[in-house]
Amino acid sequence: MSKTKIKMQEQIDALLTALNTFDIPVFEDDLAEDEETQFKKKNYHFFVYETGDMNKNDDNRSISQDVVIYYYSENRDDIDERTIDIITELSNLPRMSLKRTQKQRLKRKDTDNYVDRIVFLYQRRIVTGCVEL
Repeated sequence: MSKTKIKMQEQIDALLTALNTFDIPVFEDDLAEDEETQFKKKNYHFFVYETGDMNKNDDNRSISQDVVIYYYSENRDDIDERTIDIITELSNLPRMSLKRTQKQRLKRKDTDNYVDRIVFLYQRRIVTGCVEL
């Protein structure tokens, strides 16, 4: 396994450790249909994270990659405070920086209920040595 791959996995492991402090499920990329069914019966309350596009950095020794974290929450009146708690917990991730958050309200199908979704857009720096993209 390459050093770069190990470092990339260490970043993801640190992200998962931080998210797991909230004691709610964490999913990679998306929810399977059977997993989503359990949340439809109860309240939505979980994280989903995904890695995105990579871009060359000016230093020619690293690349940047988007990491998006979605926080789904239903029937909570402290969503803004919870958002700050999540940002604080993720503030010490190695070579990852918060770019912005976005608050969304998603309507549950065939109901009058809504689910809050907070999108956290992070950018992580991956040291590669020499990049030719």
